[in-house]
Amino acid sequence: MSTKKYRTKRVWYNTLVMIWAIPFGLLPGIIVGSSTSRFTLLYIMLVLCALGLIVAFARDRVQNCFYKIGVDHLELTRNRKARSIKVQSISDASLIDRSGARDYIRENGIKSKTGGLVTAFGAEPFLRYCTVDIGLTSYTLGFGRTLIDRLPEAKSDLVLLRMDTGEALLLSPTHVQDFVDNLSRMKLKG
Repeated sequence: MSTKKYRTKRVWYNTLVMIWAIPFGLLPGIIVGSSTSRFTLLYIMLVLCALGLIVAFARDRVQNCFYKIGVDHLELTRNRKARSIKVQSISDASLIDRSGARDYIRENGIKSKTGGLVTAFGAEPFLRYCTVDIGLTSYTLGFGRTLIDRLPEAKSDLVLLRMDTGEALLLSPTHVQDFVDNLSRMKLKG
């Protein structure tokens, strides 16, 4: 088998939230401007909305990852930094959804550095090669998390990769089932 390359999923939840919030942010400026003929508030709101959109877009586009399954190894690349894992050292690769990934973080003691609530910063080694927000870095303040979890494409759209060393990684290839099948084939061949 030759090398098979997988791209990662891109989700734009922060950007979509900002796009939906922009009309509500500009509305007070339009109302005040049309009633008083002073558009200062509109200009301030326009600048704030533009900055919010830029920050949300940058936040959604922060990671660039891809995965390659070679003859005897899995190569994980994030922002041009590659990590190679021997296929024989992988103990399990299974499909998981976003709420399951959050539960896995809680149950397996992946804590933040302060020992408190689990944050994306504390779970960074687990999420290093995942480009999908599992609900730890979104600006939706938890409101969008339940909606995102109920989306049809959010069911079993991630891969939980466990190694013999006890390390676990969360991956987000675009073709999840194909990725797991090819990884399993390589493990059986080796």
